[in-house]
Amino acid sequence: MVAIMNKEKNIIVGPKQESIKDFISQLNNDYPELLEKNVIVDLSEIIISKVSEILVFLNIAKSHLNNDTSFVIIASGFNIDSLPDELIVAPTMIEALDIIEMDEIGRDLGF
Repeated sequence: MVAIMNKEKNIIVGPKQESIKDFISQLNNDYPELLEKNVIVDLSEIIISKVSEILVFLNIAKSHLNNDTSFVIIASGFNIDSLPDELIVAPTMIEALDIIEMDEIGRDLGF
């Protein structure tokens, strides 16, 4: 796993050369450090062919929601309508950052 960007409130992570399974394992190991930040998982360089490859992030996404932080995955090539509401997927980095910004505004307003 590589931290692409690590700022005060946000971190962008993505796999180096490892498989999704290995990346998830590493993400779970590092997760306590990430819980207080908004996390973007950049999978834009990986071909996602099955929804099940995204569903492995569901527990982490739920933990973030319960902690009032955002968890967004960058991926494309599958039907996002088949994902649970807790999993937020954006096709580009700009859209992922926009989602986090909107979430932050909503939290500041008490929503």
